[in-house]
Amino acid sequence: MAIQYIERSFELQGPSGLGGSPRPELIGPVLAGLHDTLLDSVRMGFLHASRTRGRIPHALQAAADVRYIGLEGSGDEKTILRFRVPRFGDVAEELFQQRQLWDDGPKPDETAFDLLTQAMKDVRRQWKDSTRFDHSLLHRFSRYRHTLRRGLDAIVVDGAESAETRFDEALSTAADSLYRQTPPPRRARLCGKLDMLGVSRRVMGLYLEDGTPVTALWNEEDFTGLAGFLGKDVVIEGLALFRPSGSLLRIDADAIAAAEARDAFFSKLPLPGIVNDHALAARVRPGQSAYSAIMGLIPGDESEEDFIRAVEELS
Repeated sequence: MAIQYIERSFELQGPSGLGGSPRPELIGPVLAGLHDTLLDSVRMGFLHASRTRGRIPHALQAAADVRYIGLEGSGDEKTILRFRVPRFGDVAEELFQQRQLWDDGPKPDETAFDLLTQAMKDVRRQWKDSTRFDHSLLHRFSRYRHTLRRGLDAIVVDGAESAETRFDEALSTAADSLYRQTPPPRRARLCGKLDMLGVSRRVMGLYLEDGTPVTALWNEEDFTGLAGFLGKDVVIEGLALFRPSGSLLRIDADAIAAAEARDAFFSKLPLPGIVNDHALAARVRPGQSAYSAIMGLIPGDESEEDFIRAVEELS
């Protein structure tokens, strides 16, 4: 079957240095970051996780395969970068052969750009219960602020007139706010019926005792041994990740076993931990040092990315 490519664009807007012969330092960072932005959006759509451990499935890589095909512009204030991307159904058919865990998942006729713009809209609206972004994708969106400060006012996806589908200072600010409101991950155990296995994506779907659905990603390399648990009550352990609202987004599972009677206690959603606002902590009282204000707010087991993020908030 021939692959049907769709043309998409980024319109760069700025006070000067653009047009048909733009300055390289204005378009270079945009081109360099586009693939990772699309890949994170694709993984978020299919896995409810923008970053995963281990090898990226070939189907997801193909779904985010973006190619630059040229630019055009007029004057000195706008440059349109043109790309082509495949439809999901043409390059990732296997992802649609198994039952989907959620109704709002990607469609075969959509592309990576569609998932990107859907996430951007939810971020700009500050929808705290959205399943279209997680803390890593919020971090990526907020860091577009650095690209913009090189000399751009906005990056408009597909040249849309709507302000909802553009990278600008307002979107970065909204992403940063949602990021800071997201509770930190915490270790959790859940008991439920294993209702679905997505082998190509290493996704598991569980139903708790009260019928609440839970999405889990299997973080270990060997997925084949899980088939024997399908349709049975199981207990899983892993890292619980939350939305900015505090509701559970997913479990990054690394252990599974047949459930016993005592495991029924864990058939309820884990509660989020306390959100530490490092920026607020830096607003010290008179006579208090900034160091003492933030002592204890950056746990020793935080990831390098979260530690860097906390430092950036203080700068």
